Amino acid sequence: MATPNALVAQYVQDVKELDSYLTGSPITINGSTLTLSQIAAIALYPPSSAPNSVKIQLTDDQHVKAKVAASRAVIESKVTAGISVYGVSTGFGGSADTRTDDPIALGAALLQHQHAGVILPTYAPSSSTAIPTLSSFDSDAFPSPAPLSDPFTSTTMPPPWTRAALLVRANSLMRGHSGVRWELVQKMAELLNKGVTPVVPMRGSVSASGDLSSLSYIAATLIGNPGIRAWVPLPHPSSAIPSTFSTPLSTGTSSPHSSPDLSPFSASTPLPPSADTLDLPTDTLKVDNHGSYALLPAPQALQIAGITPLPLSSKEHLGILNGTAFSAAVSALVVRGARGVSVLGAVLTAMSVEAMLGAKGSFDPFVSEARPHIGQIHSARLMHTLLAGSSFASEHDVEVKIEDDAGVLRQDRYSLRTAPQWLGPQFEDLANAAQVITTEVNSTTDNPLIEPPSASNNQTGQVHHAGNFQALALTNAMDHVRLSLAHIGKLMFVQLTEIVNPAMNRGLFPNLAGGEVGLDFAFKGVDIAAASYVGELNALGGMNVGVGNVSAEMHNQSVNSLALISARYTLTALEVTTLLAASHLIVICQALDLRALSEELRESLPGLIRSSLNDTFPSLTDDTTSALLVAAIIPALTETLDRTTTLETNARMYKVASACVVPLVTALSTSPVQGAELSALPVFIASIAAGLVDKLTELRCAYLGVQPFAVRGASLSAEGTEVAWRGPAPASKYLAPRTRALYEFVRVTLGVRMHGAGNLRGDVFGMRDGLEGEDGTIGNGVSVICEAIRDGRVGRVVVGMLEGIEGL
Repeated sequence: MATPNALVAQYVQDVKELDSYLTGSPITINGSTLTLSQIAAIALYPPSSAPNSVKIQLTDDQHVKAKVAASRAVIESKVTAGISVYGVSTGFGGSADTRTDDPIALGAALLQHQHAGVILPTYAPSSSTAIPTLSSFDSDAFPSPAPLSDPFTSTTMPPPWTRAALLVRANSLMRGHSGVRWELVQKMAELLNKGVTPVVPMRGSVSASGDLSSLSYIAATLIGNPGIRAWVPLPHPSSAIPSTFSTPLSTGTSSPHSSPDLSPFSASTPLPPSADTLDLPTDTLKVDNHGSYALLPAPQALQIAGITPLPLSSKEHLGILNGTAFSAAVSALVVRGARGVSVLGAVLTAMSVEAMLGAKGSFDPFVSEARPHIGQIHSARLMHTLLAGSSFASEHDVEVKIEDDAGVLRQDRYSLRTAPQWLGPQFEDLANAAQVITTEVNSTTDNPLIEPPSASNNQTGQVHHAGNFQALALTNAMDHVRLSLAHIGKLMFVQLTEIVNPAMNRGLFPNLAGGEVGLDFAFKGVDIAAASYVGELNALGGMNVGVGNVSAEMHNQSVNSLALISARYTLTALEVTTLLAASHLIVICQALDLRALSEELRESLPGLIRSSLNDTFPSLTDDTTSALLVAAIIPALTETLDRTTTLETNARMYKVASACVVPLVTALSTSPVQGAELSALPVFIASIAAGLVDKLTELRCAYLGVQPFAVRGASLSAEGTEVAWRGPAPASKYLAPRTRALYEFVRVTLGVRMHGAGNLRGDVFGMRDGLEGEDGTIGNGVSVICEAIRDGRVGRVVVGMLEGIEGL
């Protein structure tokens, strides 16, 4: 059993549980056991024509139903007896000093004043309530300006938020503390299972008393208010509708099997048809891989879905509205993503250690046992295990004599060496946030709370006036999650920028160029973009939304949590961190390829040196002496290779070859080589330089899939030369078995190839006339990886990498 703050175990369980629902396992809610995975399954996978659509069912536990019935009976008995109950006979909040004996009209008045949210473009359910436009005042009016952001998507919540909130609220109401009917919970489940999703304003909730305004749009949809609109799936999609259109329920990804993401959808949405017709013109329809959806007034949406509106009874209007469902729902979706990004951050750190020839000894269990914070222990254990079997990551720093250690960085830089101490606190905070949110979605957050009849209240039931709607627990959790994401993003950024920097990356090309460095700046743009991402994250992470509340509603809501606002900002932080993670991953994969290429170049040095020695110095026939000379020269060559990566290849290799002069002459002084032969040193240098140029060109061609004759500036001698492509994942053989899985997923499954082929050929679009630029952009590769992170494909790979790791 995982400990409460074992984030990695939480994450693995979450991914597996979600996949079980996507493959047919039922979701049954009972008010007490709702999980974050269940929320994700219902929110992100709306009903479609697929036979295995994710749906919920209500528990058939008679004890649960009896509690709901008992709390409802308390309300009915109070109303019948003429007893004054808050929200049943009184006004709301600061207006609770008003009275009425008409609870149904009171409920309607509650919904009316809460429907104050702004949704653009403006919409009127009938011509009699149409809102005047600029052109209606002046026939010579100026044209309407283009909006700075999409009016609809910037003012409404994405449907996954609303579906999640609907589920959370239904789960809360069935706990038997809200005084509502079982039929209301059933109707909410019916909305979910038939895909009717109310359109809810993005802003307007202070999350105390709960998310009143946001939830009022769900209540209005349930009763069929024509002034409220909802998305509804159509039973027979029109084949005439272009399949390239997207909807709020669209995945927005390139794969028909991809999962929906959490980002605000981007489709521009037309106004719905008038309420007096069901003749749906095609321009109201949107088609995606979930089927066709229409945006319609609530009565029409319910009719198409085959749902009968449910007139609400006393207390039920308030029962729907007075809760934290939207804050909790968005928080649930966000913390799931944040957990995934945090674990991915540890995986990317391990891969960065490989790319930078780091030491996995930084993650040795001894280190964390000496400072036993649980998050540090788990993150270190994870990274240490991931690196098992890597050819690039050393076990520990190699001990050498002082005289052999000059100028060598004795230990890895902070971004690698202190990663467990950096990620560990984030693991703990995110695990705690997930526990807080799981508690919230299985809580009753109403006011008043209805205690069913019991011995403690003389079997009459008790109405409790309290404040469970105050969602500061969620605000605190989201503020902490947002800060954790900023920390995780900062670590990713520092690792990324060190990997692309030739002054820090231990011998890789500047900007990770795959082609000639003077005409290939490769990931410089990604480096700059990453700086912008982390700058935004710093601003988001520094926010403390909870302390920014202001008094609302006649000073009745004198303190309010702003939990939904905090969750929204945290979602933005999650999206930005995902961009950083995708950028980091593509950079790591390029670095691993170049590291493997560099390793092969180094492996060729002994043979190249030996061949040049034999050709240049005929009297050197003793194999032992030749081996000693090779051993004397190689350190100077490898050191100079690492220090000259910013030079053009020919100049670089001449400089590298020249570095062998001193060690070679020193070694030759004790060899049988005649003094007269030393005049051939320039020939030896030229031979080494030419051999290195040829070998590097050969390796670049092999790694990038380019034939030598196609290389920019290739000589005529290259015409008859062929090089076998090493395949899409040439670094695989050097990597740890576990990290290899993610590297190959990017290179093979996603098809994001090593960068530089176009630069090596010289046919990057715009380099010369007549080029078609078929390689796409570097940003396209980052986008493909970003989609795979957001839709869960990367998460499934990561979970596979974690199989068999104990103690997480």
